[in-house]
Amino acid sequence: MKTEQAPNPFRIGEFVVVDDGVVGEQDTLTNFFVQVGDQDKLRAECIVQGLSELNPDVKGSAVTRSPAELLASTDPADIQLVASATLVLACGQPESVVCALSRRCWQANVPLVAADVAGFYARVRTSIPEHAVVESHADTPSDLRLLTPFPALRNYIDEIDFGVLDSTDLAHVPYPVIIVKALKALSLDGSAAAPTIQQKRALRDLIGTMAPSPDEENFAQAVDAVTQHCKPYSTPDAVDQILNDPAAAAPLAADTKVDRFWLLASALRAYMLSGYSQGMLPLNGSIPDMKADTKGYVALQRIYKQRAAEDAAQFATHVARELTEAGLPADFISSDEVAVFCRNACNLRLLRFTPLHDEIEGDSLCSTAKSLVAAEVASPYALFRASARFEATHGRYPGVTASPSDAEMLDDEVVANDAAELIGIANSLLAEWGLASDAKVDEDLAMEFARSGRCELHNISSMTGGIVSQEAIKLITHQYVPENSLCVVDGVKAKSYVAKI
Repeated sequence: MKTEQAPNPFRIGEFVVVDDGVVGEQDTLTNFFVQVGDQDKLRAECIVQGLSELNPDVKGSAVTRSPAELLASTDPADIQLVASATLVLACGQPESVVCALSRRCWQANVPLVAADVAGFYARVRTSIPEHAVVESHADTPSDLRLLTPFPALRNYIDEIDFGVLDSTDLAHVPYPVIIVKALKALSLDGSAAAPTIQQKRALRDLIGTMAPSPDEENFAQAVDAVTQHCKPYSTPDAVDQILNDPAAAAPLAADTKVDRFWLLASALRAYMLSGYSQGMLPLNGSIPDMKADTKGYVALQRIYKQRAAEDAAQFATHVARELTEAGLPADFISSDEVAVFCRNACNLRLLRFTPLHDEIEGDSLCSTAKSLVAAEVASPYALFRASARFEATHGRYPGVTASPSDAEMLDDEVVANDAAELIGIANSLLAEWGLASDAKVDEDLAMEFARSGRCELHNISSMTGGIVSQEAIKLITHQYVPENSLCVVDGVKAKSYVAKI
């Protein structure tokens, strides 16, 4: 599975594979990056060679030691290997290794993605103290500010006289113009208060009477847009969370490390408190598609873009002030980064995760266990955790024959015995988490975990690797919002489930 995850994220930088194993027959059957002729060779070196062929510009290296040995080492170079990483992927590792790795990554603020596969099921878990997303690409409605139009927009709309337009011209008036005209006729424009239901009904009726004919598309768009655009301005909850965070008020107080995101958030907070903004985020200058002629649409777009440029200039002054107060050079944050942050101000996201080592060794799961039931992942998640406890006790995973006495038993008998023990462990875990009355381990699912013998099916590994690759790219690029924080893949039902832990 580790190689299924590698191609996408490792095309954009440098990677290190840590593995002390040698290529076996099973690897040649399920691992795309090793060949039959690679048997008995060091697996990490073979994988690095195969991955490097995908892009010669990528630098790959192999550490032919076990992850447990590497994490136990006090050699500064070994410690720095994790601390300097942009991202760490842990594939099919024992819980003891995952916990040690999680602590190391958490301390260094390095994202960790841990993944396991057992037959038709897989689990992916993401862990990082804090992850900020600027370009979330959220599907948010356009901010047109029709209830409280800014001066340039109001002047443009006031200059349009419906009384001198013929039916053809009226049929191509952009719907924001129609709505603001109707609001003004009802004396509802310029008010921060939300129109009542009766006022919105009257507004729609008035727009209908303004149309030159009942089936004009732009007037129909105006009627449909009343609910969305005729409401008081409000900052998105996710952005409010960031602006109200203590780190936004004092970006340099909590840590000696300077975080550009929090400097920009602090500048945005100052911008929002200024008289210029009137408590509104900077405009991004975009307007939605609408029925209009080219001249009218371009003119309206130009007005919003000009206002967005003015907002960006105001925001840039607050950023400059933050840098000066912090004693940082003016180019510490590039103008491009300031522009991107400003343009995406309404789509900012901040995620805080639960440490993976606390989830495994502590009691943090007890307070969020209900989310497992709601997401329908309590049973498979409990079985993954139970498999880890089984391995810690027996030195092998369920369904795997590791001793001569086991080998003499029939495979069905091994699976049945291990599945029974697995069910007992899983049910005890559910009880620990306070879920004894809410969830029950599926016996057929436990049999599948034991039957698989921790086998990684190529199709399930490929699908899981695709999920991990996408999450890795989100974490590295800070674009799009990664899942917080557990994903379970059910290959039997061809579904994936997400739960916040």
